[in-house]
Amino acid sequence: MTLLFREQGIQFCLVHIPAMLKALLPQIVGPSYQTRPGCRFRPDQFTQPVLSPAELNGLNQLFALKKQVERLAGRWAVKNLVMQETGLSPDAIEIHNDASGAPCLAPSFDYAISITHSGDYALAALCGKADALGVDMEAISPLDIPALLHAGFSNKEQSTYAGADLETILKIWTIKEALLKYRRTGLKTSAKKIEWLDERLYENHNPIDDVFVKSYQRDNIIFSVAFPFL
Repeated sequence: MTLLFREQGIQFCLVHIPAMLKALLPQIVGPSYQTRPGCRFRPDQFTQPVLSPAELNGLNQLFALKKQVERLAGRWAVKNLVMQETGLSPDAIEIHNDASGAPCLAPSFDYAISITHSGDYALAALCGKADALGVDMEAISPLDIPALLHAGFSNKEQSTYAGADLETILKIWTIKEALLKYRRTGLKTSAKKIEWLDERLYENHNPIDDVFVKSYQRDNIIFSVAFPFL
């Protein structure tokens, strides 16, 4: 399944990873990919041209097959979005990593992108009007809510959201992660310093006024996107 949709002027592509593998690498990668070591892929193993030579080389540098598959899925999601805009073939759309390690398109493509993975899904966001985007997704599955609250929520948030349901906690976590991706800092900045209180973002207890965030739920996934006011 590859689902393309648009929200708030931002385009999204949701990729179901097992379905992608069946379509692109049916003879190479099976359902046990999450526990296998990395392998060396060749262009002829794909059912269609997907990656540029540089992208394939980067994929082959990863040591775990799970990481390779997640990278492929995220890039496949971005490529589907750019193909929709340009009509180019997927291997003509090259995705690099910037100085912070975040994925970005080659300079010839004037789009901001962001990629996230969770469970069996990869999600990409794309916008031609934004300098940066941040998207984060969580598949809804049982987790230790008190442990997550302790690890990534401020004392005030822990008090505010004590007893909140799983969907609410995951939504707030994706908001935090989306903002950190937007800022290109990742977890170099503690998630506890980013707060979501009264439907508003704060950093170090100060309101954040230059970033807009929006959250969505589709079936069993929750995702949030952070972007500048467009």
